[in-house]
Amino acid sequence: MIRSFNYIFLFFTSIFFSFGQVQSFVPDSLSNLKYREDQFYIGTNYVLIKGENPLIQQNDFSSQIHFGFLRDFPLNKQGKWSMAMGLGYAYTQFQSNLDLKTRSISSESFNSVKYGSLSLPFEIRWRSSTSTSFNFWRVYLGTQLQYNFVQENSSALRKLTPRSIINLGYNTWNFSVGYDLTPRLVDSENNKLSQFKLLTIGLIFYFF
Repeated sequence: MIRSFNYIFLFFTSIFFSFGQVQSFVPDSLSNLKYREDQFYIGTNYVLIKGENPLIQQNDFSSQIHFGFLRDFPLNKQGKWSMAMGLGYAYTQFQSNLDLKTRSISSESFNSVKYGSLSLPFEIRWRSSTSTSFNFWRVYLGTQLQYNFVQENSSALRKLTPRSIINLGYNTWNFSVGYDLTPRLVDSENNKLSQFKLLTIGLIFYFF
């Protein structure tokens, strides 16, 4: 499954580098200078488990692939400030000594967790671009509400997870950092043994 998503990521990334960033100039009744930018995205992250219990251990390479669409709404005439909201999808996989079905911590074995998420992102955006420039700085702060399609072997995971996100960079290369705003496990009397959050660090590419 993760191999298929890697192929999808490579396909969209090749399109991005072939055509570059294409800005869409949208006439506006308030000003002809207002335009929309960075409305499609694709990225990949390294996933870190941040647990309250020191016995929680992570094993192997844990990753996330995500892509989606954000509608850009300029907030000033120059288009340097805007907000954006949209829809995305993420595929996450990580290995740890947590058993997310029994909520226990193993000292000998590691379990693989894989799930997809439907994301509703919202961002406040600043960028140094103009309607005719293609190379610019950007700083995007936002939140995401994720609906997780959890499987039976990871039924202890919350289906709804709010996250904070910051994406910043110059031109093509942009760093992305995300962190859970709530713990990942559904509330129970045993939460203190294995509660955790996910920290994601990676790259995100914007186009159109």
